[in-house]
Amino acid sequence: MSILNSDIDSDLITNPNRRNEAVSLFNRYVESNHVMFCTFHQSFSYEEFVEGIRFSEEKKHYEVQDGVFKQLCNVARAASSERKVTYNFDPEKTKFFKMSLGNTLTSDDEVYDYCISNNEIALGWGENVDFSKCENKQGIRESYESLLPDENPYGVEFVERFKHWMGIGDIVVISHGNKKARAIGKIIGDYNYRADSPIPYHHFRKVQWLYENNEAMLPVQSILREKVFSQQTVYMFYNRDLNMESIQELISGDRAQTGQDQQYVLIIDEINRGNISKIFGELITLIEPDKRMGQKNEIAVTLPYSGDRFRVPSNVHIIGTMNTADRSIALLDTALRRRFEFTEMLPDYSLLPTDVQGVNIRHLLETINRRIEYLYDRDHVIGHSYFLLNNPHIEDLTKVMCRKIIPLLQEYFYDDWEQIELILGGAGKPGDRSYLLNRHQLQASHLFAKGARSLEPTKTLYVVQPEPTLEAFKRVYEKTLDRVEQDVEE
Repeated sequence: MSILNSDIDSDLITNPNRRNEAVSLFNRYVESNHVMFCTFHQSFSYEEFVEGIRFSEEKKHYEVQDGVFKQLCNVARAASSERKVTYNFDPEKTKFFKMSLGNTLTSDDEVYDYCISNNEIALGWGENVDFSKCENKQGIRESYESLLPDENPYGVEFVERFKHWMGIGDIVVISHGNKKARAIGKIIGDYNYRADSPIPYHHFRKVQWLYENNEAMLPVQSILREKVFSQQTVYMFYNRDLNMESIQELISGDRAQTGQDQQYVLIIDEINRGNISKIFGELITLIEPDKRMGQKNEIAVTLPYSGDRFRVPSNVHIIGTMNTADRSIALLDTALRRRFEFTEMLPDYSLLPTDVQGVNIRHLLETINRRIEYLYDRDHVIGHSYFLLNNPHIEDLTKVMCRKIIPLLQEYFYDDWEQIELILGGAGKPGDRSYLLNRHQLQASHLFAKGARSLEPTKTLYVVQPEPTLEAFKRVYEKTLDRVEQDVEE
């Protein structure tokens, strides 16, 4: 979170007692689109990451849709762009509207371009009927029915919203389909009918444009929470659906006051599991710091599906996470490796309790990991998150050890139980609950009626003790505790 706010209290990040406070702040960043997530896997593609052709339920045909990285870049680009006008609105008193300008199903932007150039919004419903003298909805309906008897009567609703619902100081969002916004304006003028309009629309209102970018459109998440824009020409949003923090950052001038760009972060989980060349494509070059927007070696590329000219803003940060134990699954792409800094996140034993019904969880995990590091390597040490339990008891520890830790050790050591026995402090006789493992001796002569002479006379079988006592957990670390502490000090 220090990337998003350089002035953040470091204690908030490092103090485990303030975790709930830190999580709440992080969730606010997620809701305001400062943080986005994705997880790489073998089927994850360029089309999901940058852009691709997908079927649109709204338009009933295939169209180019933005992926998670392009969405984040567009949000970041909007936040970093120079704004000549800002608007510090009151969220409690300001109404918010969505409106369409022209037909987004075609490439004809005549209406949109005219409105942007002339600081206006225009309504096509109502044709060339002047509603200036209509004081209420009933008056609009009467004019509509008498002068436009063959038109869709639902146009009465749109004219009513456009003329009477919108007030001076309210905000209108201009959509492009149901998943993008390309302009945001502040209403500054009343309804105006224009018979000699240079475009096919005759109903206008003056606006002051606060944001407009037809090249890098805003994803709907910048305006709404968990919803998309409706097909209706004009309608009012419910305040509960608005992403108010994101809207305020876009148009309220926070950047002008601080002199700094807002920062945005994309977190890619399991970054080594995806086909990097396939997912990043040409963007593998654009993410380099000196190739970003505004830098000395700035580069723009033409995206293959949309034809958009695309650049990566300097206020976008990419954080990739991976488990070092997965290196055997897929090596990290060399081209990507050159463009990232690597930080090793080792288990933090200080976060673990030292007394759970007499068991020192901190020393338990530390001892296990030191043994894994000796017998295998440090890339396979076990993370502390397995033991971050709320009010843990012996039953909780048993579940963690029997269902997570020991199965993991089985994978690490390919069911070499002698190695696992060394890590867990030994094995007891059958039924001995003071050990995590029980060792059974199988006699070939007792199992086979004939041919036993050709087999090993004795074979050892290990069984995980399902109900270990506290002594079983202590046994893992107690005999080596003094030596472990001594090694750490040295």
